[in-house]
Amino acid sequence: MTIHRLQIGQFRNLNQVRIAPSAHINVLHGDNGSGKTSVLEALFFLTHGRSFKASKTHNIIQQGRDDCTVFATVGEGRLPVGVQRKTNGQTDIRISGEPVSALSELASLLPVQFINAEAFQILEGSPRHRRQFLDWGVFHVEQKFLGAWRRTQKALKHRNTLLRSGRIDVKELAAWEYELVQYAEEVDRLRSTYLTAFEQDFTALIATFGDIPEVSLHYQRGWDKTRSLADVLLDSLDRDKKRGFTQSGPQRADVRVKTGKEDASDILSRGQQKIVVSALKLAQGKHLIKTKEQKRVIYLLDDLPAELDRHHLQKVCQVLEGIDAQVFITCIDPAVFDGIWQNPNNVKMFHVEQGTLN
Repeated sequence: MTIHRLQIGQFRNLNQVRIAPSAHINVLHGDNGSGKTSVLEALFFLTHGRSFKASKTHNIIQQGRDDCTVFATVGEGRLPVGVQRKTNGQTDIRISGEPVSALSELASLLPVQFINAEAFQILEGSPRHRRQFLDWGVFHVEQKFLGAWRRTQKALKHRNTLLRSGRIDVKELAAWEYELVQYAEEVDRLRSTYLTAFEQDFTALIATFGDIPEVSLHYQRGWDKTRSLADVLLDSLDRDKKRGFTQSGPQRADVRVKTGKEDASDILSRGQQKIVVSALKLAQGKHLIKTKEQKRVIYLLDDLPAELDRHHLQKVCQVLEGIDAQVFITCIDPAVFDGIWQNPNNVKMFHVEQGTLN
């Protein structure tokens, strides 16, 4: 959905912000510390109910204030959506005035792709970052995924508790392992099916950059691909008891990003890595729009020009203009985009200074 009006109140250094963003491209420019990234953080908060700085959500409220609020009207029907955070840690989410308890409802309504320096973790970080990337796509495309994922997590939690208990109730263990196997295999199937379809869109998009070495995606489901999870859990029970957790399963899945036979992070330059990370995120949004025609993605890109030469910046911007998405970009100097946009009439510029937008 498109954000038509945005109001931010008492959020970090943003006291009272009211803007009517473009339905297409929005560029937020200003000096470091002016509040550009705080606007992106507020948009992320609106769509996730939390900050993208996971451990810092309690700091988003201005000092001396009791709460902060982000409100927007979205979609053709101008649906009101608001999120409020209080100093006691309570988060109040409302859609059309009705309280919402499930963050998944908010995420489904407003799909957001966020690209900042942390996005490099898709290439450089642990498998957890790549699972999060993969599961974002599966969640938005496959209706069954969230339920299967939750049941898997619940069964996994109970199995791990039993492993650490010292004395295992065999019947209880068998019940939770049955549940884990049943839903883990569903999660694996949905992930694998999604990635096969997504990789086609990613490959086509990355090819448009021309000078990036061939990049491929390799899915690893988290246990031996030649064996059932039930057999693997049975064989690893003693080892799992010693370690106190389940070593095999969908919680260990990974998507290796490779250039030839090597990890892309070991071969590509920093600028090339940013192109690959951006292409992964952009292709994921394009795939969602193609698969779910009623969906419209919101892209948040923090300091997009960093580590990109003009040629590659122009390529990324061309892709952004070609996607049916609403885009928010931050930069220091707006002149970097001079002559970049194919349709400047779709671009709206906002100067950010000391927490105000003009």
